[in-house]
Amino acid sequence: MSTEIDGPSKCLLGVFGAFTLGSAIATLGYGIVLLYRYLPIEHNYGDFNLYMASIVLIAVGGLLLIALLLGVFGALKDISNLRLVTLVLLLIFFITLASVGIYGMVSHKTGRLQTSIDKEIKDYSKYKDLPAASQKKIDYLNKNYNCCTSYDDYKMGNLDGIPESCCLAPGCTEQPEYNNNKYFDRACTAVYYDYKSKEVFYIAIVTLVAAGVILLALILYGGLTQRARSGYAAVSRVN
Repeated sequence: MSTEIDGPSKCLLGVFGAFTLGSAIATLGYGIVLLYRYLPIEHNYGDFNLYMASIVLIAVGGLLLIALLLGVFGALKDISNLRLVTLVLLLIFFITLASVGIYGMVSHKTGRLQTSIDKEIKDYSKYKDLPAASQKKIDYLNKNYNCCTSYDDYKMGNLDGIPESCCLAPGCTEQPEYNNNKYFDRACTAVYYDYKSKEVFYIAIVTLVAAGVILLALILYGGLTQRARSGYAAVSRVN
């Protein structure tokens, strides 16, 4: 005895598959791009770790593909346990992506992201004798973002204790007079925030859109499951 799905249920299954596949490709693809871009970056400053966000997107995208296969197989073979597992997985993925998106958007819009970045970087600039690990983070930030952690904005006379990594050329700390040809003249708090805030905003948009699509897929698959339980979605016939 085999199982056959009726026309309306096939439509529900097809749309569910399209939504789930689209979300999986979007989250997995964007996660891989993020990981490729930020894997070489050694340090994170402030709230919202971009590296961890890429891992979450890749994991959710990959598991969405598995959930899609389970959902289709459970519907075609009329296996209630697989349908239940699919619904639970979709709910978990929706909550995960929505949480990441909301957290990122709230951090971006409320100024929490900027505050956390400012605090961490300014804490470094208060001390001249820092542990080696902290000094490494300062030097990495200065060199890779062409900025300086020693000031909020470039000001003449505010160069005492400026790290060597703020120099455009070696030995600039021995000549503390104002000369923007010798120093990175932008504050790292501003430079790094400009860079990171855009990335956090894009991640928030992608995850929120993906979460919305997954919610629609969840509703569709819930309707399909209800039809199966009511005896309308799957009918048996003798070969």
